[in-house]
Amino acid sequence: MTLESEIRARVREIQNGIRNGNDQQQFLDCLKKVCKLLPCEESSSAKGDNKALEDQECSNIFMKNHYTNFTKFLLDCITFENVGQLTKAEFNQYFLHFFLNGCCEDAFLAVTFAIHSTGPSFKLNKCVIILEQFLKKHKLVDILCEQSALNKDRDLPMYNWRSDGRVLLWDTIITEIASLPDKLANKLKSETSDIFLPKHFIPLLMSDIVRTLVSVCKYIRLSKDCHLEFVSSLVGKLCLCGYAEQFWTILLRQTSTLIRRDFIWSRICERIVTGVPDRCMESVLVPLVKLLPWYGLMDRYLGNCVTQKHKIQLLLCTKLIFHRHFKSPLILQNIIGYLATSTPRKHLYIKLFLELIQVWGDQSSLTHTSYEQHHYLTQAFVICVAFFTEQHKQEHKDEILRLLMPGIQTHIGSSDHKVRRLGMYVAEVVTAAIDPEGPKLNFEIETDEEILALKRLLQIPEDPVVDIMDEEIAMMLSERSGDIVMFGLDDVSILGEQALQEPASSVPLSAEKVREPDSDLDSDDDLEPYDMSHDTKTSKVRQPKYIRDCMEGLINCENPDTLEACLTAAENLIRANRDGLAQISVEFTKVLLHLTESYSLPNFRSQRFNALVALAVTCPKQVAEFLTEQFYDRNYSIRQRFDIIEVIGTAAQELSRPVDPSTTTMPEVKQKVQEVSACSDDPDTWRDVVQKRIDSKTRRFGQGKTRPDPRPTENRFSAVAGYFFYSLMKNFDRQENTFDLLGEDCCVLSRLLYTLGIVMYAASNIPTVRQMAACLLEFIWVLRFHSDVNVRHGLLFAISMVYLAVPPNVLLKDLQQEVFESKNWLEDVVDKDVDTECKKLAVQALVLLENIIKQEFMSDIDLT
Repeated sequence: MTLESEIRARVREIQNGIRNGNDQQQFLDCLKKVCKLLPCEESSSAKGDNKALEDQECSNIFMKNHYTNFTKFLLDCITFENVGQLTKAEFNQYFLHFFLNGCCEDAFLAVTFAIHSTGPSFKLNKCVIILEQFLKKHKLVDILCEQSALNKDRDLPMYNWRSDGRVLLWDTIITEIASLPDKLANKLKSETSDIFLPKHFIPLLMSDIVRTLVSVCKYIRLSKDCHLEFVSSLVGKLCLCGYAEQFWTILLRQTSTLIRRDFIWSRICERIVTGVPDRCMESVLVPLVKLLPWYGLMDRYLGNCVTQKHKIQLLLCTKLIFHRHFKSPLILQNIIGYLATSTPRKHLYIKLFLELIQVWGDQSSLTHTSYEQHHYLTQAFVICVAFFTEQHKQEHKDEILRLLMPGIQTHIGSSDHKVRRLGMYVAEVVTAAIDPEGPKLNFEIETDEEILALKRLLQIPEDPVVDIMDEEIAMMLSERSGDIVMFGLDDVSILGEQALQEPASSVPLSAEKVREPDSDLDSDDDLEPYDMSHDTKTSKVRQPKYIRDCMEGLINCENPDTLEACLTAAENLIRANRDGLAQISVEFTKVLLHLTESYSLPNFRSQRFNALVALAVTCPKQVAEFLTEQFYDRNYSIRQRFDIIEVIGTAAQELSRPVDPSTTTMPEVKQKVQEVSACSDDPDTWRDVVQKRIDSKTRRFGQGKTRPDPRPTENRFSAVAGYFFYSLMKNFDRQENTFDLLGEDCCVLSRLLYTLGIVMYAASNIPTVRQMAACLLEFIWVLRFHSDVNVRHGLLFAISMVYLAVPPNVLLKDLQQEVFESKNWLEDVVDKDVDTECKKLAVQALVLLENIIKQEFMSDIDLT
């Protein structure tokens, strides 16, 4: 019998003992037996002892072939009858020992998977305890060291067998570590232990990463091979999950002094950054550049990777300069100083400088970008001038002046005073730096804080001490962690609330007509007509009681009485019978949509419309998908397309309104029972009457709440808002033989814009309102110069709904560029549009936006 067969039989015997055991002692004996199969440091050190070598070989076989499955088996067998009867010492010495002294990554994954798949129970509590001890004992260090090839015994077979599936194993471990706080919070909710909270878990994880890096440094000094691919992937995942600032704050405090004097630590930090996957690079690199207090440290943390990796070069030289802007110029000083102060990177600095001159002076760029973005580019321009050397002047003087002069003329000719002042200051600075011997420009610029800040950027920053760096990092984090106060907009009227209603086709007539006396009437005819205003119309056809009967009656609409009866009952049947409606909702919608007014029924259009709305409210996903798809389909009339978008807008409004459970329709039987009980002779009725009279004549002070607190209700529109919104914009520019939305059928486009605005306002309280607003603003931006006045009315209504729906802090921060672009467009409408109504709507939108900005700034002042 081979040793592997013997171990297999022993493991099977232990499993049978745990599975079939009836007493606590048998379970404890089985735990002792399996713990003896774990690796033991004493046995590995005694190399001359045959018994120790045999035990070590048995441990290797068990760890390689059986540990993973036995870990899952042991977790599945956790019950109160076996584990719950162990004492604390026995639990720690045997049960917990098995997970903490085996293969760390297998134990970690087994425990986390068991937690995710287990409901509230005794087993879940024990698994959480195991995971807590796993973190407290810093077993994550063992995982990081093993995956970084730092284990002393990695030459043993138990570590070689994972090489084939290393990538898959890495992804699983990294995902579980990075998402551990979120998954534990979702699982345990209010009972989550403090160690799993991000403010405790991230520092603990960072301490384990730093310990791993210390071991890596020791291995490098001993000329041993190791790698940091796993650590880099973990860092990228953590930063992608939103822990970038916490990570870099701790790592900078630990390594900022080491990298200044130790090249090995500099190479380690560089490998961590450059080894991050491309999809995580921006999340890792941007917080690092923000937090570094001096550009000289950029070289220590990044090396020359900007010349080797295209992703890093794209971020540093393009995206963070031209596509984004920040309040603090520190990030510009770090990037430009990093590029300008090294010979291998100087060509990127010159390339960046020349691109900055072109973009800064371009008329189109100046017109279509916000002042903040342009000021940010001006700061970058001035910082580039600060790092300009004599060698650069001799090589690129003529080219810079050639590109600069048109830009200065563009700025000086601008109508904006701030833009003109920036152009004048840049002209003075650049000409003085590039051609000191030439004539001096002096525009007599009024000096304020903005100009003084630009002048300070001409001074190259020096290397600060470590204490100053710590203070700056703490200050940045304190500024970023400030509370964001949400506020609402009061006294702002909703624009275009009746946009989807049909215009009145005729002047409404009064119920009664005054008839002039007629001399030709027979004087003997003094009979008065009967009052038939309260008579109810009777029909020979009974109304259907089932939805399918109603739908069949609408399909076979040869009899007008049957059609009227089915159409009258359709809405109530749909709202009263929600179960099973999803299966036929699309077919029912199709029937109603194609239903034609053949018999001139009095309430045909309103009843048909209400039934379609009821379907869209009851089965929003299915009906909204069908309607939005049919809106752009062929062979539909303009009237049907109007009906589709009207139904979508009305259903979105109804779904967004909160529903009070107390106001829901009461079943008929229950209502009758309550009416009967209320009318019954109660011996205490007279007491109630007397008490009511006393209460009505009694004056009380400080009686507390007069009405109960409102109860929160679920927003029914939140989960289905995307089905009502995004599909309506996907094919607007497609031209069909029977439908040209941008051409002759632009009246439908106008109504579509009103519908999108109404859906946008209905989504004001859902989490995805920012993404919806960004899409709608982009859609509006494409059509802003449409020639049809009704389309422009719809555009102005839609942009007002964006301002009302999106929270002010999100609107002015996440959508800042889009908002300022729309503001410029609204101002152009007020100045240049020939339609009076367009000017009126544009002024209303600008006033609304001004109130939002004013209240947001006032809230920031109150916080300070």
